Amino acid sequence: MKFHLDSPIFTGVVSRFRPLTTPVGTANATLTAEQTIEGVVDMTPTAARTVTTATATAIVAAIGTGVEVGTTFELTVVNSAAATHALTLTAPVSGGITLGGNAAMATIAAASSATYLGRVTGVATPAVTFYRKG
Repeated sequence: MKFHLDSPIFTGVVSRFRPLTTPVGTANATLTAEQTIEGVVDMTPTAARTVTTATATAIVAAIGTGVEVGTTFELTVVNSAAATHALTLTAPVSGGITLGGNAAMATIAAASSATYLGRVTGVATPAVTFYRKG
């Protein structure tokens, strides 16, 4: 069963609810805008892999009406590998995405997860910055 709140109660807040985790396989993956803004993404890598966010243009379009600078959302990436295979969150080339903080914030060790706060930093020229929480 999936639940959607397409008309948010609170303005300026991305408030879609998807209780299901999106599996993205075992190889490098590029997320859709919907996976990026609504998601818990689960990967079981068979080697060190990358998870690439959607572009800022796609993210801003997916958030839709009411998106403005400062709109935020969360992305959680789960690394279900039992051992040794790390995931790295990456930005698409020329995609308007910035990974804030230091380079280590993008690495998700085996058997762990990371939650990122995505913040829209540009709408007319779409831009999004991701910050690792915790």
